[in-house]
Amino acid sequence: MSIRLEKADVRFGDVRALQGASLDIEPGVVTAILGPNAAGKSTLLRVLAGVQRLRAGVVSIDGIELAAMSMRHRARKIGFLGQRGGVSGPFLTREVVGFGGFASGSGRGGFRSVEAAIDSVGLSADANRPFNQLSIGQQQRAGLARVLVQVDPAEGGVLLLDEPFSAQDPREIERIASLLREFAAAGGAVVAAMHEIGVAWSVADHVVLLAGGSVADAGEIESVLSPEALHSIFGTRFIRSEHGPVPASRRRVDASTHGDG
Repeated sequence: MSIRLEKADVRFGDVRALQGASLDIEPGVVTAILGPNAAGKSTLLRVLAGVQRLRAGVVSIDGIELAAMSMRHRARKIGFLGQRGGVSGPFLTREVVGFGGFASGSGRGGFRSVEAAIDSVGLSADANRPFNQLSIGQQQRAGLARVLVQVDPAEGGVLLLDEPFSAQDPREIERIASLLREFAAAGGAVVAAMHEIGVAWSVADHVVLLAGGSVADAGEIESVLSPEALHSIFGTRFIRSEHGPVPASRRRVDASTHGDG
């Protein structure tokens, strides 16, 4: 399953959130979306999910326009996780995760069962707690569990995740990273917007750099994330390290680090 975005344009009043953005997303790959604040990362994900109207351009899955797909078909293909849970009401964590099954339809399964998804994100002890009593990081992980229940990588499923590593401690970052790599290895596509370049370097295979609503560059992460490219996007100097490019202002950079931006 491949997703193609062609010349996407999105405006909010006088603000152009996306300007002629084009990219291809392939299965079996974790793709990171990087860029400064207000670069268009969340808008891009919402466009790919079909929940943001385009002023111009088209989104297609395997050559079929997303707008022409039924909602059920789209829900079986795309699991979208926004920055906020978007769940109100007195639901238990287990029930919120189970919402993912409604999209897949009777008798269909996603990448994980409800119980397995809850366990995979480290929330087994909280499965029967009210969702609104969870921390922000726990709510985000419950949302990830929901989309793992919703879509199946073996059937061309794709995960579109907005800041899945936010509000997570190092152990949970590792847990989430492992899940995303496993989903991609099973044939699915993963697209995740994120802020931390070091996390992107360790998790992603490909990267899309956004600036001012436009795609500045896209490709394999080692070739795209050069200190020079990051300097031009973020406006601060980067240097190379064994953990990928890091801002030059960070302390305790190894003395063997070299390169400039």
